[in-house]
Amino acid sequence: MWEKNISAVQIQRETGIHAATISRIINDKHTNLGLDTIDKLCDVLGCKISDLLVHERVNK
Repeated sequence: MWEKNISAVQIQRETGIHAATISRIINDKHTNLGLDTIDKLCDVLGCKISDLLVHERVNK
């Protein structure tokens, strides 16, 4: 978002993703995004999925 100079409001308008969801994503509070949401974010940000996601192993 910051690299592309796109606001959360603009992302909401262009994707239809609820403002609360965008806020949770920005604040690293959202842990289970659907592929449709990720796809919409990639479209509006002009990026690949790998630019958005990082895999972290969780020890159980």
